[in-house]
Amino acid sequence: RWNGKHMSKQANKTLIGAFVIGAVALLVGALLVFGSGRLFKRTLQFVAFFEGSVKGLYVGAPVMFRGVKIGEVTDIHIYSDPQTLEVKLPVIMDLYPERIESGAVKSDVSPRMAMNNLIRNGLRAQLQPQSLLTGQLFVQLDYHEEKPLKLVGTEGLGFEKDIFEVPTISSFNIQKLTRRIDKLPLEEIAYSVRAS
Repeated sequence: RWNGKHMSKQANKTLIGAFVIGAVALLVGALLVFGSGRLFKRTLQFVAFFEGSVKGLYVGAPVMFRGVKIGEVTDIHIYSDPQTLEVKLPVIMDLYPERIESGAVKSDVSPRMAMNNLIRNGLRAQLQPQSLLTGQLFVQLDYHEEKPLKLVGTEGLGFEKDIFEVPTISSFNIQKLTRRIDKLPLEEIAYSVRAS
């Protein structure tokens, strides 16, 4: 019941402090959950130039090494030289060095120098299909010692000087596979199976 006296209440400072701490904790939790901790991961940035179409490759596509995700595609550019009309498609990738353990971790060799050694020993990038139904692609890194080291170069493309290029090899061609399947005598094969 109102007794006619005005009672001023001061805000509880402990309650406000707890509210602010709770809000900060929720924000950090959201960053960790929705960003998968990506803000706190150390990454190395690389670029690869694939020949032909990169249709099916998307930002966020995984970069794999023998089935293990070691990074992801972060950007895809189109660069056209106005004089030669040559088109280059630089694919930017972030690789997570903590996913790749080697002797370099215990020595003075930097992850970038270790990656350079891997490339000299035959590490190459290739586009591979994630699914033949969807046509989505991912970047596969693996050793192909028989393939020559062929670099395009990043000069004049607006990249930072320390970006590192990974050489590429011919990609898995879904169109060629589709044409080969179309050429198969499927009706004859089905008739032979039924007859058997």
